[in-house]
Amino acid sequence: MSRLKEFKPIFYPRSMAVIGASGSASFKFGSMFLASLKGFGFKGEIYPVHPKADMILELKAYSNVRNIPSEVDFASISVPADIVPSVLEDCVEKGIKAVEIFTAGFSETGEEKKAELEKRIRTIAKESGIRVIGPNCFGVYCPASGLTLLPGYDFPKESGPVAFIGQSGGYAVNFCAEGKGMGLRFSKVVSYGNACDLNEVDFLKYLAEDPETEIITAYIEGVRDGRGFFQALKEITRVKPVIIWKVGFTEAGSRAVSSHTSSLAGEESIWDAVFSQTGAVRVNGMEELIDTTVAFLHLPGNIGTGISVVGGGGGIGAAGADAYEKAGFDLPPFKPKTQDRLRRLYQPAGTGIKNPLDTGAPIPPSRECLEAIAEDPGIDILVLYQFINFIAAGGSPEAMRETIAMQAGIKETYGKPIIAVLRPTPADVESLDAEQLWRKAKDMYLKADIPVYLSLERSAKALSKLRRYQRCLDETKTKI
Repeated sequence: MSRLKEFKPIFYPRSMAVIGASGSASFKFGSMFLASLKGFGFKGEIYPVHPKADMILELKAYSNVRNIPSEVDFASISVPADIVPSVLEDCVEKGIKAVEIFTAGFSETGEEKKAELEKRIRTIAKESGIRVIGPNCFGVYCPASGLTLLPGYDFPKESGPVAFIGQSGGYAVNFCAEGKGMGLRFSKVVSYGNACDLNEVDFLKYLAEDPETEIITAYIEGVRDGRGFFQALKEITRVKPVIIWKVGFTEAGSRAVSSHTSSLAGEESIWDAVFSQTGAVRVNGMEELIDTTVAFLHLPGNIGTGISVVGGGGGIGAAGADAYEKAGFDLPPFKPKTQDRLRRLYQPAGTGIKNPLDTGAPIPPSRECLEAIAEDPGIDILVLYQFINFIAAGGSPEAMRETIAMQAGIKETYGKPIIAVLRPTPADVESLDAEQLWRKAKDMYLKADIPVYLSLERSAKALSKLRRYQRCLDETKTKI
């Protein structure tokens, strides 16, 4: 059976049983998930399962999953840990193809009795063929089918090209929530917890074949099958980027990983080799994961190394030069023709026009300025450091739209990427109007395929990750 067909009941179920739902305790996982599933707009049939309830959230409830009269493709399980194995056996008897187990309290506790419960789950899965996500997870988010993670009723309902897999339910939720604000849209998101059956290798291989997924991201605490993971990464990164945030390298971090999902974190030197030999992209932290994904999503696959930083202020240029040179990029001097054109616009008091370009004032650079730089053969990418109050000309949304449309036009005309670094607004209540303008500008830039960053340093780091991946691809092609 192909992976796309095998995983179809997980990501595109026609019907779903919510085992452990309760209409009277909305704070419990089963009830939270049922409410989220309904609110998010699941496209199939939903069957709540509770031993005593007749109706839950206006849906007919069943005392046992075996009593549901229709076929069930997928089930979520939120019952006490000690009865999970028997509930899973009921699912097998019903003919359910896959389950996600939200319940925690298994091998991650370090208790032998709890670990034995997880072994029973693994044995049932292996002997019956039912596929298990979890336990100790938040499950699956797939906008195309209306599936959502445990508390994810407010996630984007439109699909996109970014996939995420992770052992942490909290970080799966955070990535979706924070990524949404930076324009990310998702094909599949999986929180798989203890991975007693399906693990990171299974999901990586599926996403490699998934036509809706173009970029794979991951939060990894440890892996179940090191050799299989390495081989899968080596093959997948040739066709799709895989961006990984790996944790658990310190002694305290390793202990936390073990108590969270009972994973073995692994030595950092081993993971250094994994990243260098497979071409997977390494990031550190949620901020860097989102920044890097934004770069992969909005920038072409063949960026050059010649950077021009444009902004009002000498300090901005100096900081930009440091950030980008440390990240492996060049800031070449402008060609004489470019200098002549820019000198007519800015008439510097110093010895000449230089890259980075100090425009002398924090207003957005003019069309003539950007055209001159974009026509310079030594410049591959334009980085614009800007202030929202000047882009919006004192609060004018129309002026902001015109400025961004002009910059997007330069990008399209000359085929050179533009990076927008938008200085963040102050974090006081009085600046809420400015923050609203900032977010509108950010959305406009992203819609125009211009990535947005809060600092020069963050933009340089994200571009360096993209550039490194491109070099790895080029080296692979050369070897072949």
